Amino acid sequence: MFFVRIGSFLAWLGLTFGVISLGMGFVLGSMLPIDDPEALAQAQAFFERRYGGTTAEMVTRGIYLVLGSVVLGILAHIARKP
Repeated sequence: MFFVRIGSFLAWLGLTFGVISLGMGFVLGSMLPIDDPEALAQAQAFFERRYGGTTAEMVTRGIYLVLGSVVLGILAHIARKP
C-alpha cells in the first residue's frame, strides 16, 4: 500500500507540473514578437536560459508529463484494487 500511495502522489504531482508547463508554454508563446526575427530569437534565448527550454519544448515537456502522470495514476489505481 505504501508504493500505491507514492505512485498516486507522484501522479498528481506530475499532472500539476505538466499542466503548469503546458500553460506557461502556451502563454509565453502567445506573447512572442513574431514580426521581428531578431527580437524573436532574443526572446526564445531568454526563455531557454530562464525556463530551461523554448516555448515549444515547454509544451512538449508538459504533454509528456501529463501523459506519464495519467499512466502512473492508472497503474496506481489498478494496484489499489484487490
